[in-house]
Amino acid sequence: MSRVVATRVVELVSDSLRLRFAPNLGCSITDFSHRDGENWTALMRRATEPLSRSSDAASFSLAPYSNRVRDGRFEFDGRSYDLRMAEKHAIHGDVRDRPWSCVKTTETRAEYELDSRSFDDFNFPFSIHARTSYVLDGASFTMKLDVENTSNVRMPAGGGFHPYFVRALAGEGDGVELEHRVGGVYPAGDPPLPTGAAVPISAEQDFQDRRPLEVVLDHCFSDWDGQASILWPKSSVQIDMTASESLRHLIVYSPESQPFFALEPVSHANDAFNLARAGHVGVGMTALEPGEVLSMAVTLQVKRV
Repeated sequence: MSRVVATRVVELVSDSLRLRFAPNLGCSITDFSHRDGENWTALMRRATEPLSRSSDAASFSLAPYSNRVRDGRFEFDGRSYDLRMAEKHAIHGDVRDRPWSCVKTTETRAEYELDSRSFDDFNFPFSIHARTSYVLDGASFTMKLDVENTSNVRMPAGGGFHPYFVRALAGEGDGVELEHRVGGVYPAGDPPLPTGAAVPISAEQDFQDRRPLEVVLDHCFSDWDGQASILWPKSSVQIDMTASESLRHLIVYSPESQPFFALEPVSHANDAFNLARAGHVGVGMTALEPGEVLSMAVTLQVKRV
């Protein structure tokens, strides 16, 4: 059975990977490390334990939508809806800071669930049942997220994952290289909400050929092929990311002068509910009938190169 290593933090361990997460805060990940000899080296930024909010986590889940909804307002099937936190554009859904209930755990696997009807203040006008699982298999880590429409009407839906990776594994002088293929990027202002349909990427946004991540980015990319590689060449460690067909948008957040960056596989563009209503196609918004489920999954394969 998985063991509790700090207050309300659960640990999973395989031969080469360690995962810690906080069920009471959306099953947010507090540590994802790989075995380096006798030591554990963090591949995602480590959260301070006990974790107090998901924004400080190593990774967290996004549901029932990803990123932001402009001004916390959207229309769907002829009705208008207002979300709380409109001043912050109702950011990152409403499961990431909620307590999740345990379904099953072993040394290398954990399954948890959340029913939005258990919370009177759930910040979404439709009810959902969410289920997540974390599985370690040798040097592979898979995270899954299912979102079911438990309302009696059709609803818009989306989601994804928000991992923060470290920039350096071997200290000063180390660096990280990135490779992924996308079809376009959404033009955006501040905050990074799309102002229109996706357009061709610029040279500084192009990581089709692996290169160092040395630019400041906060962009949502369209038509991602579901594959990405993260390489720390000095440490000879690489992560190969593979996402399910439901995750064909990628957000890259590379802030200036920070020891981390985010590479977020998501199902839709930022503010996709409003983009879809405006007639933009390919933005990834999903409409779920009652009882339908949106399933999302990402696998991280860690290897020496």
